[in-house]
Amino acid sequence: MSFHISIKEILVSGGFPLGFLILLSVYSLALVWERWKFFKESLADMDLFLEKIRKNIEDENLSQALTASKNYKGIAASIVTASLVGSSNRQERKRQADRATSRATALLERRLNFLATIASTAPFIGLFGTVVGVIRAFQDLAGAAGAGPGIVAVGISEALVSTAAGLLVAIPAVWAYNYFTNKAGQFSNEMDWIAEEIIDHLSGKASP
Repeated sequence: MSFHISIKEILVSGGFPLGFLILLSVYSLALVWERWKFFKESLADMDLFLEKIRKNIEDENLSQALTASKNYKGIAASIVTASLVGSSNRQERKRQADRATSRATALLERRLNFLATIASTAPFIGLFGTVVGVIRAFQDLAGAAGAGPGIVAVGISEALVSTAAGLLVAIPAVWAYNYFTNKAGQFSNEMDWIAEEIIDHLSGKASP
């Protein structure tokens, strides 16, 4: 005896857990797309911008560095500006730059906690769906007098789809979360370095 299972039957048999995983997958992909666009726009040409700032600082052209910072559209501009202007006291200017770095990094890390939650919970939701499916398969066997093991095999195969779906949702979310958090960490480190360079150079000097 052969059994043929359609996609529709699998989706129906998956019940609420599988439906919830599908919704999580859609939300996760939408979130990844939104974060990718934000990172691309916020960090666009940042290396060229920082290279220009370093050259202006080395050339003692502080006003041009400030102009370049004001014209740059990325989120690094606020940190460079905070390092260039303000109190001549080194510690106060460093605190000012640190606050700007924290605000900018927080913008990059916004909503990444949702990706982490999806990545950690999706496999368990899939496992829950599988357990429920297996229970239902054995109940079907108990209620079908004289039925062969094929009924259980079909039920279990349908139930395992929930586990596979949970992994399919979790794996991309883990990759995306790690990628974005690493980029945010690299940005924070780079901003700490450029702020230190600017503040060390301007230590004891007035704002441009």
